[in-house]
Amino acid sequence: MNDLVKSALQTAFRMLPWPTTTGLRPIGTPGRASPVLLTSNYDLTVRRVERALRGVDAWLLVAPAGGINVWCAAAGGHLTTHQVVSTLRTSGIAERVDHRVLVLPQLAATGIEGLDVFRRTHWRVRFGPVRAEDLPAYLAAPGEKTDAMRRVSFDWRDRLEMAIAWGAPSALVVGGLALLLQPAWALPLVALCAAMALATFTLLDRIPRRGPLILGAAATLLSVAATLAAGGGAAAVATAIAAPPLLTALLTFDYAGSTPLEGGSHFESRDWRIHLDLDRCAGVFRCWEVCPEACFERDDATRKVILAHDERCVRCGACVVQCPKDALSFVASDGARIAPATIRRYKLNLLGRRTADTGVDRASDVH
Repeated sequence: MNDLVKSALQTAFRMLPWPTTTGLRPIGTPGRASPVLLTSNYDLTVRRVERALRGVDAWLLVAPAGGINVWCAAAGGHLTTHQVVSTLRTSGIAERVDHRVLVLPQLAATGIEGLDVFRRTHWRVRFGPVRAEDLPAYLAAPGEKTDAMRRVSFDWRDRLEMAIAWGAPSALVVGGLALLLQPAWALPLVALCAAMALATFTLLDRIPRRGPLILGAAATLLSVAATLAAGGGAAAVATAIAAPPLLTALLTFDYAGSTPLEGGSHFESRDWRIHLDLDRCAGVFRCWEVCPEACFERDDATRKVILAHDERCVRCGACVVQCPKDALSFVASDGARIAPATIRRYKLNLLGRRTADTGVDRASDVH
């Protein structure tokens, strides 16, 4: 299949698994000193990593993760320490290089315990940049990440991709139903799906309050006006009134999970806040390295980390998972402390809920 066509299909239906072959892939002409990187077997990601590494000699390990993208696979328990250890042991990479340094995607930090990988394989883990396009600069540094490399962005490319990812399936379902019931409505409804998806992922976070309500109301008014201008009858007007609110509800259902702008606004962890125990902090700075929202700052003078921007926290748990001293944990609004072991053990399902409710202490344990 043509690479452009494949990319278009995988972008439009990125919520589906798109697996590719696992194992070891040479990039360029790697040697015994070349860097070793790992990613999930999500085909779109693998091809983007390979494209980003053009001109770089490196080894790329593709780990089994159900054909799911790195962040979702790691958060959902499909890309874990086990998959990394298994890939390192079965790929033969240890016989091809003289070092034992593995570069993982930063967004895999929610599910892969770097310290556990080292204990089990003696490979030292580093978490690379958020974006594949920054890999050459990261590897050339060597291994030093700028603030821009560490933080997840949501620029026009990301917004367009998410609009396509939500708009294409919606348009397919709505347009298909219209073709069966009222073929003349199919094209207008498909256009409505596309326009609302684009508006949702470009405008919603810029509307100060009640964004979905305002977006749905504006879309309804425009839809009704267009229907009346086209001479639509009562049934068409009724559809123009009903369709925008329904599409708004669908497109904003998992808005928080589809963007890096919010932290699970309708999930059970929405009231959690991150807590830093400075007495435990040993200045390892793994939290600083892996936080996708740059919530932490380094204080090299005291060898402590500073929780400088807790308002940015999206509760992904990466910092909690990676802290070797258990200096970080979540505290719920009712005062309950969610132990680090719970975050490490239990992963998120498709509704953003952890798969168990156990492992909760009281906040009195937090100092």
